[in-house]
Amino acid sequence: MTKILITGGSGLVGKTISELLLKQGHEPRWLSREAGTWKEIRKYKWNLNEKYVDESAFEGVEAVIHLAGAGIIEKRWTDSYKKEIIDSRVKSTQLLFDVISKNKFPIKTVVGSSAVGFYGSVPSEHSFSEVDSAGNDFLAETCVDWEKSYQPFVDYGIRTVIVRTGIVLSNKGGAYAKMKPIFNLGLGAAAASGKQYFPWIHINDLTNIYSQSVLKPKYHGVYNAAASQAPTNKEFSKQLAKSLHKPFFLPNIPEFILNSVLGERAITLTSGLKISNEKIKNTGFVFGFDDLAVALKDLSSHD
Repeated sequence: MTKILITGGSGLVGKTISELLLKQGHEPRWLSREAGTWKEIRKYKWNLNEKYVDESAFEGVEAVIHLAGAGIIEKRWTDSYKKEIIDSRVKSTQLLFDVISKNKFPIKTVVGSSAVGFYGSVPSEHSFSEVDSAGNDFLAETCVDWEKSYQPFVDYGIRTVIVRTGIVLSNKGGAYAKMKPIFNLGLGAAAASGKQYFPWIHINDLTNIYSQSVLKPKYHGVYNAAASQAPTNKEFSKQLAKSLHKPFFLPNIPEFILNSVLGERAITLTSGLKISNEKIKNTGFVFGFDDLAVALKDLSSHD
């Protein structure tokens, strides 16, 4: 049994990882805004603004999974919210490192979250791998700062893994859960040109990537977490409608409408790149849902 401390545990990915680790016989714990419990999981308090962490959370802990960060799509990107998006990621990582290094906690592994937004949003037919350079828009710059904040763990000698995640498909939250009710009404449509790519990953594959990254020492450095298939937004939308046995006939939602409703964050819908997952497959990781039709069928069969 491994004791694993998770930040951002109450989010979609955090809860699913926690449930998987429990099934595997491990002991996940959360750093959370409030102390308490969730299911069998004990929550320890931390407060980023006050730079406070309940240090007893680290007792016996061998690994940290760092998922904390303000939501990307939830609020309009004002200057103050952009700062919150970056600070909630970078400063929380810095706080974790300060506590671990100050107390010399014997942490063996840190697995940190990032996103495929690292590569930017310029239209391209290139399949982006971990050796490609970062983009230069807000999301790319956020990911660059985010990933730099993990470097002190590397320098400290802790095995560090960074997971650049695609669009997570799950019934319990995220893009799929928001799209499903609309498509179930037969009102689904592609976004903007529909030609932008839709780099996706099934929640089960993502949680397995995190679990293996924590438990298997062969994982080091940065890995893209996206399925092999790279549909366009329109192709994905068609497949989603088909999986729900619903028609797909409406015209694309114009980009100017998305921009007027969502502001700058509309870029999360109107852009998307092809993402290579060869590096993580070369570790021996096997995707359970590498085919979009199979993934959508699985999701449509569960509420």
